[in-house]
Amino acid sequence: MKIFKLISLAFLAIGLNSCDDFDTDLDVINREEPTSNQIGIESTADKLFQGWYNATNSYDGPGLMLATMADQMSCSWGNAAMRDMSSEPRVAWNNNATYGNKNSTEVFFNSMHSILSDSNSIVANILGGGAFDNAQKAESLARFGQAASLGYLALVFDRVYPSDETGILNGGEPLAYNEAIELALEKLDLAIVAAEAGTFEIDTQVNGVTLSKDQWIEFLNSFGARLLVNSPRNATEKNALDWDRVLNYAQNGLSYDFGVVSDGWTNWYSDWVFYAIYPGWLRVDMRIINLMDNSYPDYWPANETVLPEATSEDARLATDFEYKSSQDFPADRGTYHWTTYRYSRYDEITGSGWTTTVNEMLKAENDLYLAEAYLRTGDLPNAAATINNGSRSLRGGLDDIGETEQEIKDAIFYERNVELICTGMGLAFFEMRGNDLLQEGTPLHLPIPGAALNAAKIPMYTFGGSQGTPGTDVSNGGWRQ
Repeated sequence: MKIFKLISLAFLAIGLNSCDDFDTDLDVINREEPTSNQIGIESTADKLFQGWYNATNSYDGPGLMLATMADQMSCSWGNAAMRDMSSEPRVAWNNNATYGNKNSTEVFFNSMHSILSDSNSIVANILGGGAFDNAQKAESLARFGQAASLGYLALVFDRVYPSDETGILNGGEPLAYNEAIELALEKLDLAIVAAEAGTFEIDTQVNGVTLSKDQWIEFLNSFGARLLVNSPRNATEKNALDWDRVLNYAQNGLSYDFGVVSDGWTNWYSDWVFYAIYPGWLRVDMRIINLMDNSYPDYWPANETVLPEATSEDARLATDFEYKSSQDFPADRGTYHWTTYRYSRYDEITGSGWTTTVNEMLKAENDLYLAEAYLRTGDLPNAAATINNGSRSLRGGLDDIGETEQEIKDAIFYERNVELICTGMGLAFFEMRGNDLLQEGTPLHLPIPGAALNAAKIPMYTFGGSQGTPGTDVSNGGWRQ
């Protein structure tokens, strides 16, 4: 079956293509040729969240290019496919196995399959009667590993080759992304059930924090809302979501900000965030500044070299953004990359030597899932109240919105674009995708990496530019139209 070749390639490519930072993570998790006494034991389960976190937030992953493809961040440097995939007009993803930026999909793809394999082994061991000090905790972590790996493959790629503790699923054939999301949520629900049945804390499993069982369950519920709300490829699919299900997840979701303590870029790190905030790398796209100051250009004006500071009633323009009067990016690479602001909210990360808490999921993210679920299920008063009691007022100092559908919808979009910058990988891209707002020609998802296709003897394909079905694989809309 094709799936066996794909998974075999995943383990091989991890060993061959990982950068030094990523190798550190893999050594900790011991994914390469694990021995029999290392499979299905609690120490492996304890490393699953770390494996998912580091792989999802790796420099060798899609985080940086997705931020620029969403026109939330801007960068013309060639690193991590940022320049290629934010070029205008948009182009197709280069899925050749020899492409210089292949790691942006290949390493992520391989790592998710590795995490899935380890998670499957642990669950199989538990169900087979393996001895665990705390079986419910181990199962909850392993079920999370299944859900997170399957779910993030589905968020990023057009199809997912599924497996679980019973072995290869679907006859070795891929699931469509929406089917894979359903499988991921099934596993996530089992993670919640296992946690509810157990007595434990999450401590060493998430660096620098100790979570009660109830706090861990809150995170799992918010994670379910994240997977579900961010999975649609267009507005039609988003409208058709089971919003009662989203509401249930969000009502049981985060009451706190979920962060991970970085340890100096040793074993715990969020690479794409570190690069996004580091001076001289990425900047905040003009589109975002225009949201905060409607009189400000949303696109760099022709024949201009300097723009004045923006002004806004939103207090976050002053607290979270740093005005820059000069440009880092060469004009010959396109002045559409130019912008006057960088993101400074998390400069303490750099200042601490990468040894402080990095937000993975803010309570504000869950609040916005809750508000949208209220909106979509017809409860406008609770939707407006959730927004008015959240980051819009608490950090932005903005006036309350009214209980109208358009005001609520606009406020949700605004907060996701402004408040959630540099938190969950891909959030801005997923938000723009689900609202048909990615620039025309932008891939709506990425293909299975070329090396995996070659190994499985599957014909090469890709998306972007003029390749793919409009509105399903590639954007045919866009915020600039």
